[in-house]
Amino acid sequence: MGYSTILDVLGATIIGGLLLLTLLRLNAHSAENHIVYGSDKRLQESSVQLAGLIENDFRKIGYCADPTKISDTTSKVISADVSSISFLTDVDKDGNPDVIKYFLSDTTALSMTKNPRDKILYRQINSQTPLNVNSNIVAFTIKYFDVFNEELSAPVAQTSLVAHLEVSFKVEDPEAYNEQYSQAYWQQVRLSSRNIGKR
Repeated sequence: MGYSTILDVLGATIIGGLLLLTLLRLNAHSAENHIVYGSDKRLQESSVQLAGLIENDFRKIGYCADPTKISDTTSKVISADVSSISFLTDVDKDGNPDVIKYFLSDTTALSMTKNPRDKILYRQINSQTPLNVNSNIVAFTIKYFDVFNEELSAPVAQTSLVAHLEVSFKVEDPEAYNEQYSQAYWQQVRLSSRNIGKR
């Protein structure tokens, strides 16, 4: 009778231990999912906002409320490099051309985050202070094409040849979970403006 009691206690302890381990693993898995999916959601929302801003700005390249202020011979794209661009547009629709510039910082700008690859994407209007439009960027790439769909090598020397663009960016979470960074990617294969070429 003493042995059966000891066996009952040992069996109950083993079964209780297994149940406790299962509950702990479920709790850890639930916490991991909450963190990972929360990071993914924030990155997706950030990507959608940035994509909307880029599409809105880039589709207005060469636009001016007063069309006489930007002539047919004016180069709408001022500078064109792999990860930076500046172009003419009328931001506030006041009939005066403005210059919008997009450019990336280097990785030292976000040295306080754990992600060694993240950078800041800046948007600058005229000579105003550049605004941080996204600080989760790890890649921001622009490809330039002429009217014959031939890719122009960057930096583009003759910016008047630019007829349309291909823009892509990749964002990553600044903090890793289990040494893995959540990431999202966006690409616009053909982005062009009605006003980029000759009217």
